[in-house]
Amino acid sequence: MELRGEGGGVRDAELLSESARYLRTGVAPPLRADNWTRFKSFIDRINRRQWETLSDAVQSRVNYNQRELSLYEFTQLLKQEFAPKTNTTMAIVTTVGGDATVDGPVITRLCVKTSLVEGPRLPSAPRQHFEHSRHMVAYFTDNKISQVYDISDAAEKQTLCQAIVPPPALRPPPPPASIDLRQFYADYIACINSGSITDDLHRFCKPSGVTWNGTPMSVQKYGEMIQSSLDAISGLYFDIHTLAVDEGRQQLAARLEFTGTPVKSFAGGAPNGRSVEFSEHVFYWLEQGLISDVLSIVDWEEYRSQLAR
Repeated sequence: MELRGEGGGVRDAELLSESARYLRTGVAPPLRADNWTRFKSFIDRINRRQWETLSDAVQSRVNYNQRELSLYEFTQLLKQEFAPKTNTTMAIVTTVGGDATVDGPVITRLCVKTSLVEGPRLPSAPRQHFEHSRHMVAYFTDNKISQVYDISDAAEKQTLCQAIVPPPALRPPPPPASIDLRQFYADYIACINSGSITDDLHRFCKPSGVTWNGTPMSVQKYGEMIQSSLDAISGLYFDIHTLAVDEGRQQLAARLEFTGTPVKSFAGGAPNGRSVEFSEHVFYWLEQGLISDVLSIVDWEEYRSQLAR
């Protein structure tokens, strides 16, 4: 187990405390001290409805989607969604960041699974199973979650989606010469912001195309999709708020924050002359140093709500 510079006596006491808590609550103690494991423990506590132990994973005050909440308020918010009798759980699909090498924020794709019973709640009663994707960005202070940005796929929830898009499988090995993924991504976003998608996007994407949210696209079609948002929202600017990279898996994840003024009807919102601010949580997979797969959730609900005010 890697202690990463923590005091041995303090860490030993923490491990004993975690072991005792596991015997009492059934929440497994962390196997290693990193933010990925701390986030997983947070999800485990929610799934088990172990609300009394959230204080072990979350600070006494937490910033949730830019709202300052006490731990009690944050817990009540979670309880509304994960009530004792609801069959709703979250499974971690993929995560970037927060490991022992780069102990920073964690960006996670979650699958929210809900099972609805038809008729009386009996073991033999028929059930319907639905899923929707959820992307969280969690930040930590003193080994506990202190800030969370959380976006769910509203379309999947509304259409009662039965299965979310899985991450790509059977990835090829990384290129022999590694690239600076942070600089690569900064250059990719600069290409979009500078309006040079037509000329330069091919430098960042796999020649055979990109699979976006499960839909294969040529590089041209992928560029046209991005360009459509730039045409509908004047001055649309992509700001990299948070970026996490995994060199070994050739994977990136980011929180992007957008600003601009809508000039065309787009994503269910009609322009009203006002500027908007909204965000996206997005995962990228690379092959030989080029983007091959993208899984994205844009907070279109927030976008539409600003236009409706």
